[in-house]
Amino acid sequence: TLLLDEISEMPMSLQAKLLRVLQEKAVTPIGSHADVAVDVRVVATTNRKMTDEIRQGNFREDLYYRLNVFPLNTTNVADRGDDIVPIVTFLLKRHTTSVAKIPWLDKSAIAKLRSYGWPGNVRELENVLQRALVLSVDGKITAAEIITDDSIHLMAGQQLAMTDSVQDIPDVMAAHS
Repeated sequence: TLLLDEISEMPMSLQAKLLRVLQEKAVTPIGSHADVAVDVRVVATTNRKMTDEIRQGNFREDLYYRLNVFPLNTTNVADRGDDIVPIVTFLLKRHTTSVAKIPWLDKSAIAKLRSYGWPGNVRELENVLQRALVLSVDGKITAAEIITDDSIHLMAGQQLAMTDSVQDIPDVMAAHS
């Protein structure tokens, strides 16, 4: 099985080569003059609308139809509120040494996880959970430990504003001297 992540970003020259491999089920190794038969299953992913990419001349239509044997559409994490807890449980298990060490999510944490928009999808969710694991106390994760990327950017902005205020202090003090 060959996973081609973000197939829509593949250059046209490489698309032609991939199409040839898929049609002929053979590759020519570098430095060789003989083809070698391959038996490969290809899974290709994209976050773009491929029909638009074809219309704009960014993707070969013949390769699209060669790859589009069994299309699957996935839904963003934010649109799958009922799946948040099972996904979180799986991800927490991945980052703990045993099932017994998975922290308990209280209701406030679950509510915050379900209400967030997850622009970074599962990758962002996993990062947030890793932070929560570091911050968790007594085997429990609360809303306070759920620090999203939006929260980090907000905190960075507040910190910058505080730094700017501190820089203004010497000017104010000099004026009063």
